[in-house]
Amino acid sequence: QIPNALWANLIQERLSNVDCIKQGWILEGFPENQEQAWLLQSFGIFPRHVGKQSEVYVWLHPGGKAGSILNEWDTKVYHTTFDWPSDPLVQQRLVVPGDLSEQEVSKKLLEYHRSFPELFQIYQKVLKSINADQPSVDV
Repeated sequence: QIPNALWANLIQERLSNVDCIKQGWILEGFPENQEQAWLLQSFGIFPRHVGKQSEVYVWLHPGGKAGSILNEWDTKVYHTTFDWPSDPLVQQRLVVPGDLSEQEVSKKLLEYHRSFPELFQIYQKVLKSINADQPSVDV
């Protein structure tokens, strides 16, 4: 497991890139608890909006050339209901992420819902309640 301080440092480094500065950024899955939220703040990372997580099931489309090592920045995430690719060739290449079994998703959601009251206290002024389990144009 990667230490929280290392995560915060990596996130700070990535968010300092020009594309994030110009276009903005979204963090998904971090912070998961109060300690991580305080760490982000200590690194000068203050989101303008924070949303509450919901159950979303995804498939990944590996990017890059065939046979290349999967790089998270080269993937496209598809929602099983609201953002399914129409191209049959893309559909054939879709894979379920290894860490997203139904049990693992349930466990992560339970942990998240237990930690949410602490996160709410930290981010209450910027918290937005958004139902992400709908078409992306509506989100």
